[in-house]
Amino acid sequence: MGTRVNLIFYAEGDKAANQAAEAAFDRINAIEQSISDWLIDSEVARLRSLPRGESAALSEDLNHILALSVDISNDSEGAFDVTCGALTQAWRKARHIGQMPSSDELAALASTAGWERLARSEVNGVHRVSIDQDGLWLDFGGIGKGYAADQALDVLESRGITSALVELGGDMAIGVPPPGQVGWIVDGGSKEGPLVVSKCGVATSGSTDQFLEIDGRRWSHLLDPRTGQAVPDRGSFTVTARNASLADGWASVAAIVGVEVAGRMVGTEEQVEFRVTANPR
Repeated sequence: MGTRVNLIFYAEGDKAANQAAEAAFDRINAIEQSISDWLIDSEVARLRSLPRGESAALSEDLNHILALSVDISNDSEGAFDVTCGALTQAWRKARHIGQMPSSDELAALASTAGWERLARSEVNGVHRVSIDQDGLWLDFGGIGKGYAADQALDVLESRGITSALVELGGDMAIGVPPPGQVGWIVDGGSKEGPLVVSKCGVATSGSTDQFLEIDGRRWSHLLDPRTGQAVPDRGSFTVTARNASLADGWASVAAIVGVEVAGRMVGTEEQVEFRVTANPR
């Protein structure tokens, strides 16, 4: 997934700790083989050649993360959309060369996306998907790290290791507190001080490290999938939710529409909270 992975947990003995860590890393690697749009042989990459209107079987991971993504797309009115991979590719190139794509190019790429064009079904216990759009390209960059962190934490907990924190590139799946502590201390750089949290997900987002700057103006590392247009720098913020998948997904939404608008989109049952850590530059 092009990022670092940190595991922090409390286990009884080096052997148990090493085995648990190896199992967690194996789980993350398996997820990457399914959802990465960088790997040419991933499950997601193979879907690009799926003929329009035909269906393909989905792994449990890809089916699960698609379901999570569609829920966030619904709630965010399309501000979150994993079908915008063609736009993502153009934006990666723009950030590499430091030149904004034309509005016409971005609009054309945006027309290939649309989470409503995915049709998921279940046949004889097998989950399937069909794609009603040529050129649609799945990209789970806005939720994949959070999902992988959640799954790695599940692996640790299945081995009796409940006091744990899994971090992938700033997205964290957090278990019960360390022994003798009331929670894990997460310093997101807020003036309000660090978070003290447990049994939740935490994600950070913003334009501090990833951005495009042209003519003195800084743009976010994300595009608005609804329009294909660049998003201005909205500062940095931390999102907490009941798991890392939700925190990661809603951090992506907030980077596109802003924290206040994202907060109004979230359903009260989701228990998602936003904390601004740096204002736009």
